[in-house]
Order: sequence, then structure tokens, then C-alpha cells
Amino acid sequence: MAIKDQLKAIVGAANVLDSPEVMGSYSKDHSLAKAGRFTCVVRPKDAHQVQKIMRVANEAKCAVVPRSSGIHFHGNAIPKMGGVVLDLSGMNSIIAIDEENLIAHVEVGVTWDQLQPALLAKGYRCIIPLLPHGQRSVVMDWLEREQPVVQIHEYCEPMLSMQLIWGNGEEFVTGSASIAHFGKGTCLEAGTTPAGPGPVSWERFIHGAQGTLGTVTWGIVQIQPLPTLNKTRFIATNRAEDAIEPIYKILRRRIGYECLLINNVSLAAILAESWPKQFAELRAILPPWTTILVMGGLQHRPEERIAYQEKALDEIMSSYFPGLEAQDTLPGLPAVEKRIPEMLLRPWPKDKTYWKHAYKGGCVDLVFMTTLDWVDRFIPVVNEVAARHQYPVNDIGCYIQPVENGHACQVEFDFYYNPQDEAEVERMRGLYAEAAAAVFERGAWFSRPYGSAVTDMVYKKYGGYVATVKRFKKLFDPNNLMNPGTLCF
Repeated sequence: MAIKDQLKAIVGAANVLDSPEVMGSYSKDHSLAKAGRFTCVVRPKDAHQVQKIMRVANEAKCAVVPRSSGIHFHGNAIPKMGGVVLDLSGMNSIIAIDEENLIAHVEVGVTWDQLQPALLAKGYRCIIPLLPHGQRSVVMDWLEREQPVVQIHEYCEPMLSMQLIWGNGEEFVTGSASIAHFGKGTCLEAGTTPAGPGPVSWERFIHGAQGTLGTVTWGIVQIQPLPTLNKTRFIATNRAEDAIEPIYKILRRRIGYECLLINNVSLAAILAESWPKQFAELRAILPPWTTILVMGGLQHRPEERIAYQEKALDEIMSSYFPGLEAQDTLPGLPAVEKRIPEMLLRPWPKDKTYWKHAYKGGCVDLVFMTTLDWVDRFIPVVNEVAARHQYPVNDIGCYIQPVENGHACQVEFDFYYNPQDEAEVERMRGLYAEAAAAVFERGAWFSRPYGSAVTDMVYKKYGGYVATVKRFKKLFDPNNLMNPGTLCF
């Protein structure tokens, strides 16, 4: 029996798609990756069907590429060696919102547009990255090691436990969700501990794997009560490096929930309500770099909590940085201090063009991890590479997200471009590859390497690690079916 017929027997004929329109839309995404070719799209409704699909795929030696939702940006869900696309977007149930243990149990197809409004209605919020696309999968963003704007240490693991189907078709559950009485109500049994089963932190193997080991079907993510009050302060600087020491001192005092550093290009893209006029105006009036700090108070004595944080912040600024000021607002942007906290609670609005696509239609993100005190070694070299590729340096967006009270940070360079211009697309491929190599040479750590130019460079350097993960993959995906051609597989 042909593999399409076997898949139809599992999920029904209506859930095996191979029309030219469908194949065209699934063969590409919003990245620079070239279109892939494959046999069909199959849409399971639950983990049991995923298991059956994997058994059929192993018998037929057919590659499987998991796809979590309707929007992807980095090429990691594009088939590179044929096979079938496993569309998980229909597995989109919010299984439970556990207010006692502050977690939400969600299937992999649940998007930010689904989860965050459901939580806000109950007085909670999910820990969330910076203005994610509303159609992105919540589970997949955390698997891809996105960083939350809430940088407090206890939220460094936004996803705690998960279920997945390995490439060999076996079901596996990580963390304390793997214990015998999972779901019975206690903290441990609710899956709130990421390590396990046993002494192994299995989730570390899955994070960043880009579907090369198995298919995640649900996850347990952290939530938090909404602040009763909040207060936003802004620190404007001409250079990113001038903001680093203030951020260090502020975060060491545990001041603020959300904290980020962003340049005028990306901040203008976020705040602009009309294009292109207001975007250009905002770029001109915004400071070159802005540190955004949102202080919040929960249910118990929120006024006192914010007052303490404001006093500590002002003491830090006056004692150590007399030339800087933690301002209540930004010049030319009335009430922006009230807009920012609300924006940071939610995904990007569905009725507006995604902020990274509003300027020119497309955006390439160069994302890596480092420490705050190393930031100044990367910005000049990225600017130099951009200039060599005739990319305007003043068009580069940059967003720096402190992680775990400033112990590390995520650096993101945003290169806005026109995806309809083939010559510009090709130029962006060269720029991205050269910029990635340049920052890698200077100590950048790619926690989520995207594209062959980056993965080849990263895995060539770490040969021992590559040998280990290949042995691991051989155990759980012996026929090399899961997203072959991605990462080092």
C-alpha cells in the first residue's frame, strides 16, 4: 500500500493533503531558506495518531518533518530530504490551567493568540517572549529557546515538562509529568519539575533539536498572576555599552519584572501605528538605545513594592550614573509608559502587520547568546559586515534581552529586507552567513543555530558533541527519519 493510503487510513483522507496550493505553502516559510520538496502533508489529531504515523514512516523509511503552527521564520520546518510534513496545528487544546501550581498544560498546536487571552481572562499571564507572532506555537517557541522578557531567574525554564514521540514511534514524557500519578493534583505530579525521569534532564536533549529527534505533542508551561500595578521607566543612551553597567546594577538589586535593551529602529517598528511616515518620525526622535524596565506589584502591597523599587532605582542612577536618568516617559511619545506594559503582556495584534515585516516585508534575525559585558564586541563587527554587503547600517534593528537577572543575555540583530526582490534575498543570504561567522569567531554562542551556514560552522567546531548527539539520535531515531538534513543529522 502506498504511504499516502496508509496515512489516510490513520487520519482520514481529508487530513492528507497534496494539492499544489498546499504543497507550495508548506514548502517555504518567512526565512531565507529555499523551498523544499516532499510527498504530502498529514494532520494528526492526537499523540496516538502521531505514533501510528511514525510506525508507518519507519516501515517505509519515509522522512517526517514536524510543523507546529501556521507561521515559521527560520527554515527549520522546511523539508530538506523529502518525506511528509507532520502538521500539528490541529492539536490545539488548552488541556488545563492550573491556578494552584501556576502552570498551563497545552497541546503543541496552541498558539499565543489562544493561550494568552485565556489566561488574561482568569487574571494570569504566560511568561512570553517579546511580542511573538500570534500564530506561533507556545510550546515550540520554548523548545526553540526563545527568551522571555520577564528575566527573573525562576522563570528561566518557561516550559517544565513535555510529551514527545521519538523517531522510533515510542512515547516519552519528561520531567515530573513522567511519574505514575501525573495529573492527580500535587505540585510534583502536575509536572512542575523539568528534570527527570531519573537523574537525567531529558528536556535538554529536546530543546533546540528542531524536530530531529522526535515530535513534541504537549507541554506544561509556567504562568504568573497579573500585576495589580506597574510602573515603567526608560534609560536613554547613545551607545548600547553605556546601558550595560546600569542594567547589571539594577538587576542585581532584583528591580523590575520585564527588562530589555532595544535600539531606535526596532523600537520604532514596535511603536509605529502608521507606515511609513510615523516609523520614520519615531526613528528620528527616539534615542539610539533605550533600556525599558517595567516594575510590577502583585496582590500584596503593590504600592509599597513599586515605591521600594523606584527608590532603589533612583539611588543607583544618582550614585553610579549621574549623567543618566531613569525617565518616566520617552520624548514625543505621550503615554508610552502605559502602552509598554500592556504590549509586553500579549502577542502581536492579529489585525496589524507583524512588526518585523511592516518595514520592508521580511526580516532575517541573527540570534545568539552572550554576556552583557561582551555586547560591545559584536555591534561594530555586524555593522562592518552589513556595510560590505551594501546594507544600510542605520536600518539594522537590535534587541538585547537580559536573562536570569543579567547572568547572560540574548542578542538579536534584525535585518529588514524585501522578500520579493531576488537579488536582495541573495544578498541577505551572504550577509547573514558572514555576520554569523564574524560573531561566532568573537565568542557568540548559537543556542539555536538556523541554516546550513551556521550549523555547519557550529558543529564543525564541536566534534565531540556531534558524535554524542548522533549516538543519541541513533537510539531514538534509528532510521534517521526526523527532519533529516537539519542540524548535524
